[in-house]
Amino acid sequence: MKLLILLTVSFSLVSCNTSIGVWRDTKAAYNWTANKISESRNGGGGGGYDTEYGAPVY
Repeated sequence: MKLLILLTVSFSLVSCNTSIGVWRDTKAAYNWTANKISESRNGGGGGGYDTEYGAPVY
């Protein structure tokens, strides 16, 4: 039953915009976490958040 629910949810997210949005949100969360860990190891501080593209991507 759990597998059926998981498959249904994954197939409902096939839309391009949804898939791209989930990918970008996951990537941004990973980068934010990595930056926070890096800052804590280096004594805090640091500059602003740098994106890969140099501008917000929607």
